[in-house]
Amino acid sequence: MKKLLSVLAVLLLIAVFASPVFAGGQKEKEGMTVGVVIPYEIGWFTAFHEGFQKIADRENVKIVWGYHNYNADEETKAVQNMITLGVDAINVTAVTPASAEYSCRLANEAGIPIQITESGIAEGEGKPFADVDFNWYDVYEEVATNLRKDVNGDLKVLWLQGFLGTPPVMQGIEGFKNTIRGLDGIELATDVQDGQYATAPSLDITKTFIQSGLDFNVALGACQEITDGMIQALKEENVDLDDVTVVTVNGGPMDIQNFKDGELDYALSLSPGLHGMICAQNLINYLNDKPYQKKSYSPIVWTTADNWQEKLIPWDVDEAWFPVVDEFVKTGKYKPELKS
Repeated sequence: MKKLLSVLAVLLLIAVFASPVFAGGQKEKEGMTVGVVIPYEIGWFTAFHEGFQKIADRENVKIVWGYHNYNADEETKAVQNMITLGVDAINVTAVTPASAEYSCRLANEAGIPIQITESGIAEGEGKPFADVDFNWYDVYEEVATNLRKDVNGDLKVLWLQGFLGTPPVMQGIEGFKNTIRGLDGIELATDVQDGQYATAPSLDITKTFIQSGLDFNVALGACQEITDGMIQALKEENVDLDDVTVVTVNGGPMDIQNFKDGELDYALSLSPGLHGMICAQNLINYLNDKPYQKKSYSPIVWTTADNWQEKLIPWDVDEAWFPVVDEFVKTGKYKPELKS
């Protein structure tokens, strides 16, 4: 009987120490959960969501999504909810740099790593482990510089932006205005207008300016929806598209269709899908003690009606882009030739 008990005791000890709790002398790492807070899931942020999710699925990381609809109080509630849920890390596209700093402060106090994307961050106690964005100043510096290089004659630009007062918009306006000060023959036809990242208001604004007799020969839209509204307005008001250079800052599906229809001349291509992949991989690499970028800007490419099919970065990125993402997160360099 004693011999039997001794054997059972040994077997029990073997089972205990072979379990995940004791393997290697510590608890085996379980699947991670990441909280991601974005404004909503429309247009740009639908593609961001899909890109982020593709990387999370590859890495076997669970995502909890939160939304703020560009309301700072809702951003705070969403971040607090992530903290209550006990996520392993948080990714926030904040409403303003100030709200980003407060979200970071909340996460820092809770001991949860936080990454800021597409919003910048104000000075303060709250600190992210990483800030992944587009350099919106450079985006519009590129637009102004390439417009002046590629289009002959004096240029008068009607420019419809997204939500005025938000960080990307403010940075973009600064970049464009500072750049055209040093360029000959390019100016704004009127103040920058608020197209609200939407087709309907952009169409109405553009039609109003056409009907008022505003003199412009460049239509610049800050996203595919805005640009499409501007194109519709030009057509409805019987403006010959050969007389207006149409430019978009996106390169999304609507822009691709407008390229195909011969109604779009240039696109500053930037992909929220690829950006979402980069943000996700950067955050997960941090959690896994792998190389990551503390401060980086996702890729942008100037494309034309002649070369967009070769150069434009699609929104609907798939697994073939994984090597490009891995290289970017490791080195900060965009190498599209690595696409499998």
